[in-house]
Amino acid sequence: MSTEKLTMAEQVAAKTREAGPDHDPSSLAVPLALYRAVTAFGRVAVDELTPVDLSMSQFNVLTVLKRADGPMTMGALADSISVRQASLTSVVDTLTKAGFVTRKVNPRDRRSVVVAISKKGDQFMTEFLPGHYDFLQRLFAGINPRHRQQLLARLNELIDCLENYPSGQRTS
Repeated sequence: MSTEKLTMAEQVAAKTREAGPDHDPSSLAVPLALYRAVTAFGRVAVDELTPVDLSMSQFNVLTVLKRADGPMTMGALADSISVRQASLTSVVDTLTKAGFVTRKVNPRDRRSVVVAISKKGDQFMTEFLPGHYDFLQRLFAGINPRHRQQLLARLNELIDCLENYPSGQRTS
């Protein structure tokens, strides 16, 4: 049977059956659906952030720093937005050049730096966030609020599952 006429779910189920009768198709379907959702959200977010000349990573850094009680180490900031510290350096460089964040030597450990939102960055976020919240309300208006809460709970379960998965456990 041609896979061109099968839905994504049917294709996943067929491929999973090839792996053996004990394989649950949802274990393949979940990451595919997550990837599609993240990709689709990224496309929509670009439309909102392009006019203010920010990438999604830059915006994520600003939102974390806006909520923070003070400066954060690069490691703590990287953990907060689920990226590697090395990936964060160019993002922070760009935000520093734009005047949205400041970077200073960590007074507790001179081998590291701390990053904080600047007055300009704080003012930008204060002005931008109300519209962003409205944007998110419109974006997710098609999903019942109760279902959004259920989705959030399941996503948090998934995050816990992934973060607690022992490294080096891949067997194939």
